[in-house]
Amino acid sequence: MNRLALSFLVATTLCAGLAHASEKTTVYKSKGASGENVYSQLEVSGAERQSVDAGTGQVAAETETPKTEIQIACERARANLELLGSDNRLQRDKDGDGEPEDLTPEERQAEKELAQRQITAYCEAEAE
Repeated sequence: MNRLALSFLVATTLCAGLAHASEKTTVYKSKGASGENVYSQLEVSGAERQSVDAGTGQVAAETETPKTEIQIACERARANLELLGSDNRLQRDKDGDGEPEDLTPEERQAEKELAQRQITAYCEAEAE
C-alpha cells in the first residue's frame, strides 16, 4: 500500500473516531447481587436509564425512570395491533421447520383480536 493511501486510511479512521466520541449513548444502571452498581447497554428490569456522553463519560443531567412490565406490555400490544392493521407482509414459522410462512387473513384477524385484548388488559392496568 502506498503512503498516500495509508495516510488517507489513517485520517479517515481518526475522523470517524472523533465524530463517534461526541455522541451520546444510553446505559442502564442497576444494583448487582452484592449491592454494587452495574452498568450495561442492555436494559434489565428495575434499571435506571442514563444518557452518557461517549467522549467524556459524563452522565447527562436527565434520567428516565424505567418502564414497568405493564407499560412495556401495553406498548408492545399497541405496536402489534398497528403492525397487524398495516399492509405489511407478516410471516411466522408455523411448523417449527425454520421457514417462515405468510399469515393467512384468518390468522391475522385472530392475532389482531389477541392484540386488542392485550391492550384492554395491559393499557387499562397501566392507567390505574
